Amino acid sequence: MNTKEHHRSTQRVIDILAQIAESDNQGLSLSELSQKLDAPKSSLFPILHTLKENNLIRFEEQTFKYTMGYKTYELGNSYIYNGSVNASILEVMRDITMRCRETSFFGELSEGNVFYLFKSDSPESLRMVAPGKTLPAYSSGIGKALLSDKTYEELQLLYPDKLTPLTPNTITDLKALYKQLEAIRSQGIAFEKEESTQFIQCIAIPIRKNGRVRAALSVAIPVFRYSSEKEAIIIGLLKQAQIKIEALISSGNWTNF
Repeated sequence: MNTKEHHRSTQRVIDILAQIAESDNQGLSLSELSQKLDAPKSSLFPILHTLKENNLIRFEEQTFKYTMGYKTYELGNSYIYNGSVNASILEVMRDITMRCRETSFFGELSEGNVFYLFKSDSPESLRMVAPGKTLPAYSSGIGKALLSDKTYEELQLLYPDKLTPLTPNTITDLKALYKQLEAIRSQGIAFEKEESTQFIQCIAIPIRKNGRVRAALSVAIPVFRYSSEKEAIIIGLLKQAQIKIEALISSGNWTNF
């Protein structure tokens, strides 16, 4: 096997895992993977078999679909806890969640999307997006915090096509988005009202290193638990966390920065 073939095979493994991960726990069949990757089933099957034998994916016999395996969870956790900075950020997030009983998120910008790195689950039953997922940044509070330093020209480069709505409340006008970002720069806080997920509101704050927005922290609140009192508490918690996390990442020990 030459070097080029070796890299192609490695990329195929990565593409398979990415497609299965993006299926939102629904899983994908061999036929679906073949169609999505434009690859013959005969070349995919041995890779899938190897991944299954190593517990990186599972085969659901009832649905004939492949889903993520427990080994990917272990590998993900090893990344999250790799280094004291990541662990310390998670501790800050858990403190926020404990105090307001709502889910907190930490993410970075990836090609116009929010890439969710960490999550601290609310003790309440409602579940939301998981780490490793992406959503268009223009549709969420955390995303708007990440975009808050962008110029209008930079937004045009990030979103050359129309802004596709995720809910009836998603912003779809680039000029209106930029006007919101100007307000975020002025106030230091970003808000979302059912723009990425119906019945969920979000409050977020940008995280800077060397004066640049490099990440963002948010708290998501179901509309039926949202109140002006809770909003004030969460804003206070986010501002305290912003100081702590910016001090942590300024040490230069977090590889994402």
